[in-house]
Amino acid sequence: MITDELVSKLQHSDALQRLNAAIVLGTVDEVQAIPPLIEAFKHEGEADVKQAMSWAGKRLQAARHEGYSTLEAIIQHFRIDRMLDEQNEARERQMMEQMKFRAEMEHLKRQDDNIKDMAAGSVIGGALFGLSGMMSGMAGVAPSSADFISSNLGSSGPQLGTQRIMPTRPSSSEIRLQVQRLHHDASPDKRAQAALNLARLVNNPEALPDLAHAFISDPAAAVQAAAQKAAKEIYWNAVYWDMEQNGEMAAEITRRAGNTESSAPAPKPALEDKPAASDIGAILKKAEAKREKRKRY
Repeated sequence: MITDELVSKLQHSDALQRLNAAIVLGTVDEVQAIPPLIEAFKHEGEADVKQAMSWAGKRLQAARHEGYSTLEAIIQHFRIDRMLDEQNEARERQMMEQMKFRAEMEHLKRQDDNIKDMAAGSVIGGALFGLSGMMSGMAGVAPSSADFISSNLGSSGPQLGTQRIMPTRPSSSEIRLQVQRLHHDASPDKRAQAALNLARLVNNPEALPDLAHAFISDPAAAVQAAAQKAAKEIYWNAVYWDMEQNGEMAAEITRRAGNTESSAPAPKPALEDKPAASDIGAILKKAEAKREKRKRY
């Protein structure tokens, strides 16, 4: 994995390799590198490399304090969190539909029982009130469906922007042209665009040290921001690619989705434990309110 490669370079015999590894780890905010970075700092003999390690260490400590992690950044950047939210909403919609169906069936059964009761008493009713009076009494048995439980369940299909973005294989494409522009173009806009091109057109992790140098030393704040953004995109994609290949991301998605149900079917509740239609209506409204609240954030 790319993180392991960078961490191992902190012990490289070449001082430039150690320096580059330190500033790349600091630029991409890889907080998992804090322990090996501290250990490397203790034994580093080159002043420049030690300074780079100190800079990286301070950045990583601050990022960890703010709760940053590479995994969470990947989950958000590649829309995995949105995919999981959509799956949760789909499960909620299915549960709500099932509860609504059960409530409607129970209501229809009670309505049918009421009609049977009135039919059984029709002889007495006819004798007492006459046919017209009996019919007018029965007319009030079946309430309008608009008065029954209703729930605006929303769209049942996946929403735009909820499909996760898959990683792309890190490339070994040529980086020299974009690196030249990144370091030497007179226009800050073109330097910033060169940084983004390294991530979105080239996607070669070999560009990470150059992007880290631009992040640290470019005089334009816009270029610094673009360089860090590009470095993180390349790094996130490389980590995500590795996780996708070795199955770690699939396991993480399963864990977050809470897919831990037993393969054995759940026992059916006893008849007397079934919630009443009024209880189900309250559950439906509560679930719908929760879903609408989540949409607003």
